[in-house]
Amino acid sequence: MSTLAAIAFDPAIRGVLVVATGVVVLVGSVYMIVSTNVGWRQGFLISIAALAGWCFSMGAIWTMYGIGLRGEDPSWIPQEINFSRDDAVATEVVDGLPRTEELPDAAEIYADLIAEDPEIRERIEEAEGEGFVPESLTQLVTLIPEQKVLLDEELGDWRILPESDARRGDAVAAADAELVAYDAFGDQTAGSYTVLDVYFTGGKDGAEPETIPGEDNLLTKAWNRIVTTFQLKNPPLYAAVTVQKNVPQSVAPGEAPPAPVVDEDADVVTVVMLRNLGNRRLIPALFTIFTGIIFAVTAWMLHSRDRLAMQTRAEWDPASAT
Repeated sequence: MSTLAAIAFDPAIRGVLVVATGVVVLVGSVYMIVSTNVGWRQGFLISIAALAGWCFSMGAIWTMYGIGLRGEDPSWIPQEINFSRDDAVATEVVDGLPRTEELPDAAEIYADLIAEDPEIRERIEEAEGEGFVPESLTQLVTLIPEQKVLLDEELGDWRILPESDARRGDAVAAADAELVAYDAFGDQTAGSYTVLDVYFTGGKDGAEPETIPGEDNLLTKAWNRIVTTFQLKNPPLYAAVTVQKNVPQSVAPGEAPPAPVVDEDADVVTVVMLRNLGNRRLIPALFTIFTGIIFAVTAWMLHSRDRLAMQTRAEWDPASAT
């Protein structure tokens, strides 16, 4: 009774038993029905071949769409948190990334641009409001993509990500989790620090999105897709997320929290991460290959039995039987 009570109480054990019972009942009932018509040996081959064929088809769909029984999803692996670029970095690739203080100021670049072309100011202020001034290089390259091309040349092998790039949000979320786990700023609230810029280096060149929307024609996009597909080895992809501590602010009870203000005297913290591509489609691909082999073997055995039966019937002489 105690064993039955434990099984009824534990949802994991109960779930396993329910699934196992369902498989035995469904597969066993099909095997029983088929065996009554063709015999238990051939019925077993037919049942296994049908089950393996269905699993093969399902595994192929899982592999193509990355759903169902899948492996590890892609993720960012933290490499280091560098609190000051004055110290040596543990990740050598970060040595090629200029410090934030060495990069041009976004406000100065924006001022020079609107002085040369007032239409830029009208277009940006129409979207962001009158008197808008970019506070970071990320805001600048998001609003003016042409500046990303010039800035990437100064970054060397690195490239900055605009806010419109979906990869930026994924990298920032991973960096936030690492900063919280490391307790980098003590007070881990939403306003304890501000994310400045996100930089990438490495990866497949053909998989890099357009800097300026529409700059690549259809032929270039198709060629990049072909090159990326046949480039079997994935070069290491690194991300560097720069953050800076905010000025502590007191909030009166019942009032909305004020907008965060970056502490200009605080050091720029760099979170370095390495991209793990995972193996989402590996497990379903192995499942597809395994079930495909079983289906091929059982189908060949059934085919061999049919050929033997046909040969036996062809060689049988009714006269000799009498």
